[in-house]
Amino acid sequence: MEKIRFGIVGIGMMGQMHLTNLQRDPRAEVVAVCARTESKVKAIQAQFGVPEGYTNVQEMLDHAELDAIVVATGADAHKEACLAACKAKKHIFCEKPLAKTLEDCAEIEQAVAENGNKCFTVGFMRRFDPSYAEAKAKIRAGAIGKPILFKGVSLDPASVLDAHLEGVKKGIYVPWFIEMGSHDTDLARWFLEGDPVESFATGGAYVCTGLADYDDYDNGFSLTKFDNDTTAYIQVGRTATCSHVESEIVGTKGTLRVNSVPRKNYLSQFTDAGYVEECQESFLARWGEAFRAEIDDFVDCICTGRKPETTAHDGTMSLAFCLKLHQAYLDGQNK
Repeated sequence: MEKIRFGIVGIGMMGQMHLTNLQRDPRAEVVAVCARTESKVKAIQAQFGVPEGYTNVQEMLDHAELDAIVVATGADAHKEACLAACKAKKHIFCEKPLAKTLEDCAEIEQAVAENGNKCFTVGFMRRFDPSYAEAKAKIRAGAIGKPILFKGVSLDPASVLDAHLEGVKKGIYVPWFIEMGSHDTDLARWFLEGDPVESFATGGAYVCTGLADYDDYDNGFSLTKFDNDTTAYIQVGRTATCSHVESEIVGTKGTLRVNSVPRKNYLSQFTDAGYVEECQESFLARWGEAFRAEIDDFVDCICTGRKPETTAHDGTMSLAFCLKLHQAYLDGQNK
């Protein structure tokens, strides 16, 4: 079987991670990379053995023999790459969030609809984590009855704050209910099978006070009512001692919890310091298996003609939910 030929747009940490995972898949090969800086493109080509490099997405689509692309740029550049790839009739994997505005999401959705039977998905990798996938399977099997409450907590270590503030100043990052919260808004819709109606949110820039100048925060807390009488509690933060993501789904007949303790592994230490379990140091350490599974699934969709479960519309609706939470936060601050 001929390998599926991929191009990677955006070669930062996420682009390199997807590149590495694709090179592990015998059904795929990465034949081109694209980024704005030529020196970075050449460095990645040399490091990963990629034959072609480009500094322009359209040029890559015009000249490289590609079947699919991975869009791993910042969210502000997602629309350009997705629209161009749809016009070129390529399969597309796009990192989350789908775009920075709902208007851009709508354009992408329309282009995807016009792209025939080509696969398109958004990188909500938590759906592919074995524990989350098992939780969804148990819910579908009726193990906890009807889900009525989703609780999602997504925390980054405080060590990211200084660099994050600089990124916020440069317009690289969006507010945390949108950046980190997009995972939890997607999970809430996935588990509860509904959409948000009314949200309340609060929080503040408690540690990194400079974030407040940009309508941003280092901790946010929200409560949302859904259109099917279910509820979602979503908490995001950047002042934790480690990378910590946990979820709870409460049903009418039981409860499921995922990662309530962010263990690095299963080693327990009994020393003079007391009982110690080391925590997960970064999101890549926590989600490495999920990232591999999601790109493997995308490759499989292309090979088999199966449509990805996560759609462009899921990306739109996740962003709509995130924007609702951020606006609820701003409304609360301005009262």
